[in-house]
Amino acid sequence: MCKQQATSYVWVVGAFLIVFTLLGFSGVAAAQYNEAPMLAQQVQAGLLPPVDERLPENPAIVEPVEQIGKYGGTLRTTTIAANSILGPHVILMGEGLLRTDTDYQTIVPNLAERWEFSDDYRVLTLYLRKGVRWSDGAPFTADDIMFWWEDVQLNEDLFPSGPSRRNWYAGGERMNLVKVDDYTIRMEFAVPNPLILRRLAHGPGMEMVDYPKHYLKQFHPKYTPMEEIQKMLDAEGFDFWYQLFEDRAERSFSMSMNPDLPSIDAYYLKTKEPERLVFERNPYYWKTDPEGNQLPYIDQILVRKAADITTANAWIVTGQDDFNGFHTSLQQLPTYRQYEQQSDYRILLYRGTFGTEVLIQFNQTIEDPVLREIFQDVRFRRAMSHAINREEINEVLYFGLGEPRNTTVLPIASAYKEEFAKAYIEYDPDLANQLLDEMGLDKRDSEGFRLRPDGRRLSITIDYTESDTPKTPTLELVKEYWEAVGVQTQLNYMTNTLVAERATANLIQVGIHHADRSTDPLVFTEPFWYAPVQVGWEQTTWPLYAQWYNTGGAAGEEPPEHVKELIDIFNAMQRTTDEDERVQLLQQLLQRQAENLWTLGTVGNAPFVIVVQNAVRNVPETGWWGWDGYFGYPYHPEQFYLDR
Repeated sequence: MCKQQATSYVWVVGAFLIVFTLLGFSGVAAAQYNEAPMLAQQVQAGLLPPVDERLPENPAIVEPVEQIGKYGGTLRTTTIAANSILGPHVILMGEGLLRTDTDYQTIVPNLAERWEFSDDYRVLTLYLRKGVRWSDGAPFTADDIMFWWEDVQLNEDLFPSGPSRRNWYAGGERMNLVKVDDYTIRMEFAVPNPLILRRLAHGPGMEMVDYPKHYLKQFHPKYTPMEEIQKMLDAEGFDFWYQLFEDRAERSFSMSMNPDLPSIDAYYLKTKEPERLVFERNPYYWKTDPEGNQLPYIDQILVRKAADITTANAWIVTGQDDFNGFHTSLQQLPTYRQYEQQSDYRILLYRGTFGTEVLIQFNQTIEDPVLREIFQDVRFRRAMSHAINREEINEVLYFGLGEPRNTTVLPIASAYKEEFAKAYIEYDPDLANQLLDEMGLDKRDSEGFRLRPDGRRLSITIDYTESDTPKTPTLELVKEYWEAVGVQTQLNYMTNTLVAERATANLIQVGIHHADRSTDPLVFTEPFWYAPVQVGWEQTTWPLYAQWYNTGGAAGEEPPEHVKELIDIFNAMQRTTDEDERVQLLQQLLQRQAENLWTLGTVGNAPFVIVVQNAVRNVPETGWWGWDGYFGYPYHPEQFYLDR
């Protein structure tokens, strides 16, 4: 008897209940399907088959937030990133095999309409929704997923280091992916891997369905002779086949950035111009509302490119954006409110998913031996925490709407304990000075700055880039606080690309980020702030330890035993099939963070500002917003509609 997550009695009851949830699915197809007028015209012209032939056998049914919507219109939004939908991706969501529901806990079907685990949680079988089609009408089947695995992930030209060890390995061994039939795949692991469901409900589950085989195989030497590919390389100016392949498969936040690349999502890229992108409804989209109206309701999404964040905010307050949930900021809230009636929009304050808005990381593996010894002394980290006036940051930058806290998960998370959030957050510069003196950093130079044991001034540099949360104004205050206790602090703003280069090269003394991954959808699989399991631009607490872990000891630096214990806890958390035990293991990681302050938090649990034109309907008035749930993904932006 298999342990089933979504089959037999459990599945039937679960599916029945989901129909009546805010944004649920149903396995019951409507008696008659309806479609957008623009698609009906194409059917009449013989350009498309009838709507009932374009939908799968069992369409996913989405319950609207307010009411059944109406078809038509163009929704306007903005990006400030060249050739990217950074910002608009909160509306233009990719689709994945599974998804996280609005409670930020429950995993529900999506492209996979059901699944089942073996008794030992080593084999996961996924049943795909039959009859789903790509935006060009080609069938979406298990062959597309096998192409992603066998011909992309396992191709050494495309992925020289192989598939992600964190996502597609378990117990140190790579996943085995098997095609059972056209609509069934089986994922096999060497050890129990119950958390694979959480991965499939986020980015990894989107990645698996990003590669339409029928289109991309023309650029792959396994399917197309190299002499034919060489002609394309010569015509396009590429040197290698994989450059051409990557160009044709280009995506931004799981959305196609190549107008010729078929999509499985609600919208596909129709027009790509220097100053704007136009996304059009997918005529083969596989979801309907309860009355059988094929989604999405809105015809087009217009993404305009702004020169900078100032321009983006100008478009927001003048009503030129219909929806913006990324380029907004809490610091601009008074301005948004000033123009709210004039520009006919409403302001929604969702809960952000940041355990802390600005996460401070002292590099435990920095090459400078003196600085490393200082950073590795817990008294230093506690002193620097006590030197920060979090209450002032909250009042000045967040209008008192945030929560002074150290790095930990948010109250919505199953492993939350208040004591973790309050660890060493008292503003006490006298105690900070005392701790620093006890470390032997009691000598100062003529300007009042402390001296290191080697006689040099204790000066630290924070390398950072501005993204998501108010990094610069927060760090300017932190600099003031730290210099008040004698630690010279320099702020070094740079591009995201340069931060990434320096972070992975172990060159950043003090790095920052924002502590997303602070709710259940991601914290169990990506506890980046609590264990050295990630190498990347956002993680600068222990780059060499993380390299050691991710390469199986082939690179980086072997961590001390107390850090290895963090890795052991992480590995145990991945394998256990007991949910209570998993929560307890995560609490062990959080307890060690609270005691050791691997990272420092500032203010967290703050609102996230979303500005929506009043004409845009079916947008939830409250919710959670951030990377943990993939922004708008739980709220089905495909059921937004325009009432104008």
